[in-house]
Amino acid sequence: MVVGVAAIVAYVLGPGLGSLIFNGLARLGGTNAVEMALTGTILVVIVALVFDALLVLLGRLTISKGL
Repeated sequence: MVVGVAAIVAYVLGPGLGSLIFNGLARLGGTNAVEMALTGTILVVIVALVFDALLVLLGRLTISKGL
């Protein structure tokens, strides 16, 4: 959820993965608009999955096997 919120915050604060999404949506009908929005969306999903995998790994390393 934090990664998704960070993408939306990019609309207000400036550069980031969210800027690809919002720039693509602002240019709908123009060249490369859909590709730009889709690229930003896919990159946000990849970053979210990487963070999720890291948190699962951290949980497995720090929680004892008896719990």
